Amino acid sequence: MVERDQEVISLMVPPWPEFIGASYRYFLQGEKHITRICEHYVLIFMLDRTLFFTEDKRSIELHKGEWYIQRPGLLQQGESGSPAPSYFYIHFNAAPTAVADLLYQSIPPKEGTSQLLLLKQGLFDHKYLKPLFDQLDYCYRMKTYDILGNQAIFLTILNSLASWPQMASGRGLGNEITRYLTENYNKDIRCDTLAEEFHFSTEYINRKVKQCSGLTPVQYLQQIRIARAMELLSNTDHTLAYIASEVGYHDTTVFYKAFHKQTDISPGEWRMKSRRLVAPVI
Repeated sequence: MVERDQEVISLMVPPWPEFIGASYRYFLQGEKHITRICEHYVLIFMLDRTLFFTEDKRSIELHKGEWYIQRPGLLQQGESGSPAPSYFYIHFNAAPTAVADLLYQSIPPKEGTSQLLLLKQGLFDHKYLKPLFDQLDYCYRMKTYDILGNQAIFLTILNSLASWPQMASGRGLGNEITRYLTENYNKDIRCDTLAEEFHFSTEYINRKVKQCSGLTPVQYLQQIRIARAMELLSNTDHTLAYIASEVGYHDTTVFYKAFHKQTDISPGEWRMKSRRLVAPVI
Protein backbone atom coordinates (compact mmCIF):
# COMPACT_ATOMS: atom_id res chain seq x y z
CA MET A 1 0.00 0.00 0.00
CA VAL A 2 1.30 3.46 -0.93
CA GLU A 3 1.95 5.81 1.96
CA ARG A 4 0.38 9.25 1.56
CA ASP A 5 3.58 11.12 2.35
CA GLN A 6 5.26 9.35 -0.58
CA GLU A 7 2.81 10.61 -3.18
CA VAL A 8 3.82 13.30 -5.61
CA ILE A 9 1.72 15.29 -8.04
CA SER A 10 3.63 16.05 -11.24
CA LEU A 11 2.47 19.09 -13.21
CA MET A 12 3.62 20.22 -16.62
CA VAL A 13 4.82 23.81 -17.05
CA PRO A 14 4.07 25.73 -19.14
CA PRO A 15 1.19 26.28 -18.89
CA TRP A 16 1.50 27.47 -15.32
CA PRO A 17 -1.09 26.32 -12.78
CA GLU A 18 -4.06 28.68 -13.05
CA PHE A 19 -5.71 30.19 -9.97
CA ILE A 20 -9.52 29.83 -9.87
CA GLY A 21 -10.64 30.83 -6.39
CA ALA A 22 -9.78 30.80 -2.68
CA SER A 23 -11.32 31.46 0.71
CA TYR A 24 -11.35 30.53 4.38
CA ARG A 25 -13.65 27.71 5.44
CA TYR A 26 -14.99 27.28 8.97
CA PHE A 27 -16.87 24.07 9.85
CA LEU A 28 -19.55 23.78 12.47
CA GLN A 29 -19.08 21.15 15.16
CA GLY A 30 -19.87 17.77 13.58
CA GLU A 31 -20.27 19.21 10.07
CA LYS A 32 -19.30 16.84 7.25
CA HIS A 33 -17.22 17.47 4.16
CA ILE A 34 -19.49 17.79 1.12
CA THR A 35 -19.89 14.96 -1.37
CA ARG A 36 -18.48 15.93 -4.76
CA ILE A 37 -16.31 15.11 -7.73
CA CYS A 38 -14.39 18.32 -8.24
CA GLU A 39 -13.11 19.27 -11.68
CA HIS A 40 -10.22 21.28 -10.23
CA TYR A 41 -7.30 20.67 -7.91
CA VAL A 42 -8.12 21.80 -4.37
CA LEU A 43 -5.24 22.82 -2.12
CA ILE A 44 -6.17 22.73 1.60
CA PHE A 45 -4.16 24.39 4.38
CA MET A 46 -5.36 23.26 7.81
CA LEU A 47 -5.45 26.16 10.29
CA ASP A 48 -7.09 24.51 13.30
CA ARG A 49 -8.36 21.15 14.54
CA THR A 50 -8.92 18.12 12.27
CA LEU A 51 -10.78 17.52 9.02
CA PHE A 52 -12.12 14.07 8.10
CA PHE A 53 -13.16 12.99 4.60
CA THR A 54 -12.67 10.19 2.11
CA GLU A 55 -11.14 10.53 -1.34
CA ASP A 56 -11.90 7.76 -3.77
CA LYS A 57 -13.03 5.63 -0.77
CA ARG A 58 -9.76 6.27 1.05
CA SER A 59 -9.92 7.81 4.54
CA ILE A 60 -8.09 11.13 4.91
CA GLU A 61 -7.41 12.86 8.23
CA LEU A 62 -5.86 16.34 8.09
CA HIS A 63 -4.47 18.11 11.15
CA LYS A 64 -3.48 21.66 11.97
CA GLY A 65 -0.34 22.69 10.11
CA GLU A 66 -0.79 20.21 7.23
CA TRP A 67 -1.58 20.88 3.61
CA TYR A 68 -3.25 18.44 1.23
CA ILE A 69 -4.01 18.52 -2.51
CA GLN A 70 -7.28 16.98 -3.64
CA ARG A 71 -6.99 15.78 -7.22
CA PRO A 72 -9.73 16.36 -9.81
CA GLY A 73 -11.98 13.53 -10.86
CA LEU A 74 -12.02 11.73 -7.50
CA LEU A 75 -15.08 11.26 -5.31
CA GLN A 76 -14.71 13.17 -2.02
CA GLN A 77 -17.13 12.50 0.81
CA GLY A 78 -17.58 13.34 4.45
CA GLU A 79 -18.63 10.03 5.93
CA SER A 80 -18.16 11.32 9.48
CA GLY A 81 -18.41 14.76 11.08
CA SER A 82 -15.35 16.88 11.87
CA PRO A 83 -14.67 18.74 15.17
CA ALA A 84 -15.17 22.32 13.88
CA PRO A 85 -11.98 22.58 11.81
CA SER A 86 -10.91 25.67 9.88
CA TYR A 87 -8.75 25.83 6.80
CA PHE A 88 -7.82 27.93 3.79
CA TYR A 89 -8.50 26.42 0.39
CA ILE A 90 -7.39 27.25 -3.14
CA HIS A 91 -8.95 25.90 -6.34
CA PHE A 92 -6.66 25.75 -9.36
CA ASN A 93 -6.28 24.17 -12.77
CA ALA A 94 -3.08 22.53 -13.95
CA ALA A 95 -1.82 20.16 -16.62
CA PRO A 96 -0.70 16.87 -15.04
CA THR A 97 2.12 14.88 -16.60
CA ALA A 98 0.38 11.66 -15.52
CA VAL A 99 -3.16 10.65 -14.66
CA ALA A 100 -2.23 9.22 -11.27
CA ASP A 101 0.01 10.46 -8.49
CA LEU A 102 3.62 9.40 -8.80
CA LEU A 103 6.03 7.70 -6.46
CA TYR A 104 8.99 9.91 -7.24
CA GLN A 105 9.07 8.73 -10.83
CA SER A 106 10.47 11.10 -13.40
CA ILE A 107 8.51 11.39 -16.63
CA PRO A 108 10.56 13.07 -19.37
CA PRO A 109 8.87 16.44 -20.02
CA LYS A 110 7.88 17.45 -23.52
CA GLU A 111 10.25 19.66 -25.43
CA GLY A 112 10.04 23.21 -24.11
CA THR A 113 8.34 22.16 -20.86
CA SER A 114 9.40 21.23 -17.35
CA GLN A 115 7.94 19.35 -14.41
CA LEU A 116 6.63 20.93 -11.23
CA LEU A 117 6.65 18.31 -8.49
CA LEU A 118 4.41 18.85 -5.47
CA LEU A 119 4.02 16.54 -2.54
CA LYS A 120 0.38 15.58 -2.19
CA GLN A 121 0.57 16.21 1.56
CA GLY A 122 3.02 17.99 3.84
CA LEU A 123 3.62 20.58 6.54
CA PHE A 124 3.54 24.35 6.01
CA ASP A 125 4.85 27.38 7.88
CA HIS A 126 1.79 29.20 9.22
CA LYS A 127 3.58 32.47 10.03
CA TYR A 128 4.98 32.68 6.51
CA LEU A 129 1.83 31.78 4.59
CA LYS A 130 -0.94 33.36 6.70
CA PRO A 131 -0.32 36.90 5.34
CA LEU A 132 -0.48 35.49 1.80
CA PHE A 133 -3.76 33.72 2.62
CA ASP A 134 -5.22 37.01 3.88
CA GLN A 135 -3.99 38.89 0.83
CA LEU A 136 -5.30 36.31 -1.63
CA ASP A 137 -8.65 36.08 0.16
CA TYR A 138 -9.05 39.86 0.05
CA CYS A 139 -7.95 40.23 -3.56
CA TYR A 140 -10.16 37.39 -4.75
CA ARG A 141 -13.25 38.83 -3.02
CA MET A 142 -12.63 42.54 -3.57
CA LYS A 143 -10.46 42.66 -6.70
CA THR A 144 -11.77 39.92 -8.93
CA TYR A 145 -10.63 41.94 -11.94
CA ASP A 146 -6.99 41.74 -10.78
CA ILE A 147 -6.25 38.47 -12.56
CA LEU A 148 -2.48 38.92 -12.58
CA GLY A 149 -2.40 39.96 -8.91
CA ASN A 150 -4.38 36.93 -7.79
CA GLN A 151 -2.26 34.64 -9.95
CA ALA A 152 0.97 36.10 -8.58
CA ILE A 153 -0.04 35.52 -4.95
CA PHE A 154 -1.21 32.00 -5.76
CA LEU A 155 2.07 31.08 -7.47
CA THR A 156 4.01 32.46 -4.50
CA ILE A 157 2.06 30.15 -2.21
CA LEU A 158 2.48 27.21 -4.58
CA ASN A 159 6.20 27.86 -4.85
CA SER A 160 6.53 27.56 -1.07
CA LEU A 161 5.22 24.00 -1.29
CA ALA A 162 7.52 23.08 -4.15
CA SER A 163 10.64 24.38 -2.43
CA TRP A 164 9.95 24.28 1.31
CA PRO A 165 12.22 21.75 3.09
CA GLN A 166 10.13 18.82 4.34
CA MET A 167 12.21 18.09 7.44
CA ALA A 168 9.37 16.30 9.21
CA SER A 169 9.10 13.69 6.47
CA GLY A 170 12.84 13.34 5.93
CA ARG A 171 13.03 15.24 2.64
CA GLY A 172 14.89 18.30 3.90
CA LEU A 173 18.23 16.95 2.71
CA GLY A 174 16.95 16.22 -0.79
CA ASN A 175 15.57 19.74 -1.12
CA GLU A 176 18.78 21.26 0.20
CA ILE A 177 20.88 19.34 -2.31
CA THR A 178 18.67 20.16 -5.30
CA ARG A 179 18.74 23.81 -4.26
CA TYR A 180 22.53 23.64 -4.04
CA LEU A 181 22.73 22.07 -7.52
CA THR A 182 20.39 24.71 -8.95
CA GLU A 183 22.50 27.54 -7.53
CA ASN A 184 25.87 26.02 -8.44
CA TYR A 185 25.17 24.14 -11.68
CA ASN A 186 27.99 25.90 -13.55
CA LYS A 187 30.64 24.75 -11.08
CA ASP A 188 32.63 21.52 -11.09
CA ILE A 189 30.32 19.28 -9.04
CA ARG A 190 30.80 15.54 -8.58
CA CYS A 191 29.30 12.99 -6.22
CA ASP A 192 32.19 13.35 -3.80
CA THR A 193 31.67 17.14 -3.90
CA LEU A 194 28.15 16.66 -2.54
CA ALA A 195 29.30 14.13 0.02
CA GLU A 196 31.88 16.59 1.32
CA GLU A 197 29.46 19.52 1.27
CA PHE A 198 26.58 17.76 3.09
CA HIS A 199 28.53 15.20 5.17
CA PHE A 200 26.63 12.14 3.99
CA SER A 201 27.62 9.15 1.88
CA THR A 202 27.11 9.36 -1.87
CA GLU A 203 24.62 6.47 -1.71
CA TYR A 204 22.47 8.28 0.87
CA ILE A 205 22.65 11.54 -1.10
CA ASN A 206 21.63 9.75 -4.30
CA ARG A 207 18.64 8.21 -2.56
CA LYS A 208 17.44 11.49 -1.01
CA VAL A 209 17.77 13.49 -4.22
CA LYS A 210 15.90 10.82 -6.16
CA GLN A 211 13.12 10.84 -3.56
CA CYS A 212 12.89 14.61 -3.88
CA SER A 213 13.17 15.07 -7.64
CA GLY A 214 12.81 11.66 -9.27
CA LEU A 215 16.36 12.02 -10.59
CA THR A 216 19.85 11.18 -9.39
CA PRO A 217 22.09 14.18 -8.58
CA VAL A 218 23.97 13.66 -11.86
CA GLN A 219 20.72 13.55 -13.85
CA TYR A 220 19.32 16.56 -12.00
CA LEU A 221 22.50 18.57 -12.61
CA GLN A 222 22.53 17.66 -16.30
CA GLN A 223 18.88 18.65 -16.68
CA ILE A 224 19.56 22.10 -15.20
CA ARG A 225 22.69 22.60 -17.31
CA ILE A 226 21.02 21.62 -20.57
CA ALA A 227 17.97 23.79 -19.81
CA ARG A 228 20.26 26.78 -19.27
CA ALA A 229 22.22 25.93 -22.41
CA MET A 230 18.97 25.85 -24.41
CA GLU A 231 18.19 29.38 -23.18
CA LEU A 232 21.63 30.65 -24.17
CA LEU A 233 21.45 28.97 -27.57
CA SER A 234 18.06 30.51 -28.24
CA ASN A 235 18.80 34.02 -27.02
CA THR A 236 22.51 34.64 -27.69
CA ASP A 237 25.05 34.16 -30.46
CA HIS A 238 27.74 32.87 -28.10
CA THR A 239 29.86 30.00 -29.40
CA LEU A 240 29.20 26.44 -28.29
CA ALA A 241 32.50 26.44 -26.42
CA TYR A 242 31.48 29.54 -24.48
CA ILE A 243 28.00 28.18 -23.66
CA ALA A 244 29.43 24.81 -22.62
CA SER A 245 31.77 26.56 -20.19
CA GLU A 246 28.98 28.82 -18.89
CA VAL A 247 26.80 25.86 -17.92
CA GLY A 248 29.56 23.81 -16.31
CA TYR A 249 31.06 21.71 -19.11
CA HIS A 250 34.80 22.13 -19.61
CA ASP A 251 34.84 19.87 -22.65
CA THR A 252 32.73 20.85 -25.69
CA THR A 253 32.50 17.23 -26.81
CA VAL A 254 31.05 16.17 -23.45
CA PHE A 255 28.57 19.05 -23.64
CA TYR A 256 27.55 18.09 -27.17
CA LYS A 257 26.91 14.46 -26.18
CA ALA A 258 24.97 15.45 -23.05
CA PHE A 259 22.83 17.91 -25.01
CA HIS A 260 22.06 15.41 -27.76
CA LYS A 261 21.26 12.68 -25.22
CA GLN A 262 18.67 14.85 -23.48
CA THR A 263 17.12 16.57 -26.52
CA ASP A 264 17.79 14.14 -29.42
CA ILE A 265 19.20 17.02 -31.49
CA SER A 266 22.52 18.84 -31.58
CA PRO A 267 23.05 22.24 -29.92
CA GLY A 268 23.35 23.87 -33.34
CA GLU A 269 20.11 22.30 -34.55
CA TRP A 270 18.35 23.46 -31.40
CA ARG A 271 19.60 27.03 -31.93
CA MET A 272 18.22 27.15 -35.47
CA LYS A 273 14.98 25.38 -34.59
CA SER A 274 14.29 27.60 -31.55
CA ARG A 275 14.65 30.68 -33.74
CA ARG A 276 12.36 29.23 -36.42
CA LEU A 277 15.13 29.55 -38.99
CA VAL A 278 14.67 26.02 -40.25
CA ALA A 279 11.61 23.84 -40.50
CA PRO A 280 11.40 21.35 -37.63
CA VAL A 281 12.05 17.73 -38.54
CA ILE A 282 8.85 15.72 -38.38
